[in-house]
Order: sequence, then C-alpha cells, then structure tokens
Amino acid sequence: MTPDAYASGVVAGRTHRRPDMSMEQDGTAHGAGRAVLAFVTGGSGGIGKSGNARMLAAALGGTGRHVVLVDGNAGQQSQRVWHRLGPERMLENAQWLDTLDRAILMPRRTGQAYALLPGPADPLAAGMNDLYGAAILRLCETPGIDLVLVDADRIDPAQWEDRRTFAGHVIRPFMEAGLARMLFRIGQTGSQLEDGMRALGAVDDADMTCAVAVAAAGLAHPRTDRDWARILAPVARYAGTDRWDVSTLALQTPGSRLTPPHTPWLCRQAAFLGLRLEPAAREQAKGWWPWRRTR
Repeated sequence: MTPDAYASGVVAGRTHRRPDMSMEQDGTAHGAGRAVLAFVTGGSGGIGKSGNARMLAAALGGTGRHVVLVDGNAGQQSQRVWHRLGPERMLENAQWLDTLDRAILMPRRTGQAYALLPGPADPLAAGMNDLYGAAILRLCETPGIDLVLVDADRIDPAQWEDRRTFAGHVIRPFMEAGLARMLFRIGQTGSQLEDGMRALGAVDDADMTCAVAVAAAGLAHPRTDRDWARILAPVARYAGTDRWDVSTLALQTPGSRLTPPHTPWLCRQAAFLGLRLEPAAREQAKGWWPWRRTR
C-alpha cells in the first residue's frame, strides 16, 4: 500500500458493520483481525488530550494488550517532547509502509507499556495527512496489535469540513466508515465548554464518541455527572470527569514511568473501546510485529 491509497482502504471499510458501542461490553476488541482505533481530541487546547492518550495507552498496555500510541498532532507533537525523542525519530520513516516497523519505537525504547509512532520531522510537507492515514490503516490491519490510539490536535467545525486538515482528511473518513471512535475532552465553562460543544455538534456521532469532562485543580463547583450526561446526551456518551490534582500533575512529568491509576473515567473510556482494564490473556502474535524488539 502507498500513502495516497489509504483513502480507498478506508472507503472499503464502509462495508464493515458499525460496532456496538455499549459501555457494557465483555472486554473483547471489536472486529476480528482489526485493531481498535481511537482518536483522542477536544474542542480547545490545554485540557489534557496528550496526557489522556498516554494514560490510557499505559493503563491498557499494563494489562498485556499491545497498544500503539500515534503522535497525530503534527504541529505541536506533544508526544515527541514528552518522550524526549530526537529528530531522527519521525513519521517519514514510515513512508514505505512495508517497513512501517522501522518508524515505530517499541516499548523497551519508549520505557512505557506501549509502542509509539512519532510525528513528522516536516509537519508542512505535502502529503503528510495521507501518510498519517496510510500508517494508521496499516497499523489497524497488523496482526497482534490491539489498539491504535491517536493523540490528535483540537478540532472545530471548520476543520471537520476541510479535507485538507487532519480532522477532515484523516479522522473524519475513519469515523464515517465506522472504523474509529473518538475520545473527546471538554472543559467545564467558557470557551472550553462552548468550543467543545460546537466541535461535538459538527462530528454529530454520539454512538462513536465518548466524552470526558475536565475539572482543573481548585475548581470550586464542577458540574455534576447528571448535568454532564444531560448536556452531552445529543452528541456523545459521557465517561465521567477527570479531576486534576497533585497526583495528576505528577503523571505529566516528561519521561516518567507511567503507572496511571484506574480511575472511573479511564475505565469507562477503555470499556467504550471494548478493552476493559483487566489482565488480557493472549498468544504471541505471528508475523512481522516483534513486540519485544529493542531498537
């Protein structure tokens, strides 16, 4: 497969039945032979999207599942900064998809319970969204991978309609084909709430979208779960509120070994993906995916 062929692969995926997104799943991944795919995003910055992606990847990786975290925010590349990666680690190494493994850092290299696909060295290079899409599709079709978790930039209605953006060119086709889910972060008040609701309204897929509210440390009166369930009901499932405190901030220390607590909202995110936070029995996958590879 070449990068510019990824769109046809996503379109072909439209023949797949959209999965049952109930949070009461039995903990098995949806779709035999295909990894679960989820995009972590939100309607504004500063609400912990990248931290959420790392925590969920680490928590599920810690149960024995094979998780690949993708740094999908080409402009900011928070995962590159947090994992302290040099410029030689880049998405461009995946441009020949038959050797995609050369671009991925395996768990022993990341020092975490997950593998990582870094962002590009040149975020403005032509065809970068096609390369992202092709790499993500290839990862999803690779035996032995349970979850492909993409840390994406914020989205808004204009980006969702613009096929030149990551939201419109990568996230939306996977979502509309029923091949991906969205994990959405939303703030309590002001623009973080308003921008988040506008973005969710543009996506307009409550069955495939799961939202977590963010309560910053020191917030005196966060909204109740009942309030959030009512507000979000037309546009997303509600997984709970991520209440930031001193321990939350400690998990954001760059390069630290992640062992996140299984908080209720994190457990509900995992359940939404059909991957419960409990030890996973598995057989060693065959093929090119050597999970213990060290380079």
